[in-house]
Amino acid sequence: MEAEDISNIPPFFIFGRPRSGTTLLTTLFNAHPNVRIAPEFPIMLFLYQRFKNVKNWDEATIRSFVDYAFYYSRFSPRRVEHLKIDKEYIIGELLKYKDRGSIQLFLKSIDYFAYSIYHKEKTLWIGDKNPLYSIYAHRIRKIFPDAKFICIIRDYRDNFISMQKLVEKDVAVEAPSLSLQVNRWRYFVHLFLDCKRRYPDKYYILRYEDLVTDKEKTVRSLCEFLGIDYDPSVFNYYQKKEETLKTYGNPVWEKFHENLLQPINTGRMNTWQNVLTRRQVRMADAIAGNYADLLGYERERKGFNLWLFIKSRPMFVYNHFLIGLLVFGTYLPYKAGQWWFFKSIILLKTYLFFFGKKSVYKKTQL
Repeated sequence: MEAEDISNIPPFFIFGRPRSGTTLLTTLFNAHPNVRIAPEFPIMLFLYQRFKNVKNWDEATIRSFVDYAFYYSRFSPRRVEHLKIDKEYIIGELLKYKDRGSIQLFLKSIDYFAYSIYHKEKTLWIGDKNPLYSIYAHRIRKIFPDAKFICIIRDYRDNFISMQKLVEKDVAVEAPSLSLQVNRWRYFVHLFLDCKRRYPDKYYILRYEDLVTDKEKTVRSLCEFLGIDYDPSVFNYYQKKEETLKTYGNPVWEKFHENLLQPINTGRMNTWQNVLTRRQVRMADAIAGNYADLLGYERERKGFNLWLFIKSRPMFVYNHFLIGLLVFGTYLPYKAGQWWFFKSIILLKTYLFFFGKKSVYKKTQL
């Protein structure tokens, strides 16, 4: 494969809560012949802090950049080998940009050179999907001012149930507290709507439910947003099941996305109606508040409830405090930022230890 000129290809990002349909969107875009988008590998901000001040990208600096990307795999289950990138190949390609590259170009290159099982024609967009990046939406927009952003939102009650399943599978992703999960959902909805208000041409907000109930209309609209042709063949992604399992069949991928190799369906909609207790639904509806109404999610009970407000405050404070710590860490120098990130995660692990795993099976856990 002869690589294209990456400097002329704009990036776009998929934002969203974990278990909100971000991987389904990624799969659809990956199947598009004019888009390259890699599996999750949340290293961009670490690399940016390490190399943002580089002015002249000589061979030694380029090799150091790639070395740091591969070195990061020691600390993350999202390993670089899942991207199927040949280290020496990418170094050789990046050397073509010696003395004329930029940090933005080299960051895009990781997504561009990730292996895809789908046929590619001319690349018009380089995509990146890492739900963790949703926290840093404003930061990433400043790094990539020419980027576009697609934000997917799922019913907060179904999202909570899906997050619980991850904890049951021993995947340490957040805590199984309903008030924490819905507070976090509300935080990101507010963030996405604020970004859309400030930069209406750069942000596209969609609901997971609209994607699975009217896939053609939704994907057509997404293609128009990016200025690419609509290609209905993207919906045949599940026909690549055997090749997908052979290529990405690793424990992390299988744990997170075992249901993805099926045609788009509505089977994961409104599961909360048969799982959550009335008490849990009242709490979730109270926390989501007007944001649920804005997005068309019908609440069973509206209006202010002082008792539910008080009970949800601890997780509101915890959520904002943790996110504030994580965002602050991205402005620190590279090594300090890594130290800060892993120390910040201790706060989450502490909560999980005391209130997390043991509460998964308590239906009334708030």
